[in-house]
Amino acid sequence: MDWLPHIVVKADDDASVKTATTALRTFDTGFPGHKATVHCIGARAHTVCKDWCTAGGHTLLEYQPSVRQSQLHYAIVKGSRLPVVLIRGTAVFYDDISDYSTTKLFGAEVFPKRYTQPGNDKLITLAGIEKTVVFVAQPMKLSAKVEEITKHYQKDVAKEAKGSKKWDCQAVIIDGKMYYQESGIFNLVYQWDKSLFTNFSKKTSGKFESVFGGNNYTEMVKRLEAYGYDTDILLKYINAALNDNWKGVKGCRKAYLDMIKGLVIK
Repeated sequence: MDWLPHIVVKADDDASVKTATTALRTFDTGFPGHKATVHCIGARAHTVCKDWCTAGGHTLLEYQPSVRQSQLHYAIVKGSRLPVVLIRGTAVFYDDISDYSTTKLFGAEVFPKRYTQPGNDKLITLAGIEKTVVFVAQPMKLSAKVEEITKHYQKDVAKEAKGSKKWDCQAVIIDGKMYYQESGIFNLVYQWDKSLFTNFSKKTSGKFESVFGGNNYTEMVKRLEAYGYDTDILLKYINAALNDNWKGVKGCRKAYLDMIKGLVIK
């Protein structure tokens, strides 16, 4: 398939600009010969995004800090007729992934169902799509499925909230437990009908990595430390990304999943 790449970049603090833009610095490895559209949220990473787009002939679109990644994904898919690949700015590419193909609506990786916080069995995060790289093979059919699923929802109550019931997170309380579905139309469709998506093979997954917490790694570290985790494990990968040590970033996803394996609900 001939993919149109869209990279969404957001750095929540100045320290995270480098870790939030690793996809730009490794893009040519993952998508050689391709031109990307970069969606830069907020001003912190603007200069990096602008310089990269100018040097490589890519397209830059800018947004206010209040805009959400899942909000942009919804808008991009809704406005697309051709296959698109949505890339988080924290991706790191190790090999050409542009030859990926799927007959389903989209392809991605899945995070497991898990307890949201250690020691709390009342809060449960449902299994869902890991949004570092999502290939949308049939955007028009995906948009139609989202409309089908949400047609019975209450209408949006304000102009600024338009479409939020389709792309935002959702939660429901059942028998004393809260079940949380993370944001994004991909999670919506995944929970509705898992046969509409393809889970990445090990070969595909091995072609990229994700710098977890790269948008705001200082806040991620604080949160994990509050839960009692040894953050030195993930900081090793953060430091590698800060120094463009791509080999050192390899294994970050597995390290994160190993860290939270005690929370996974089977």
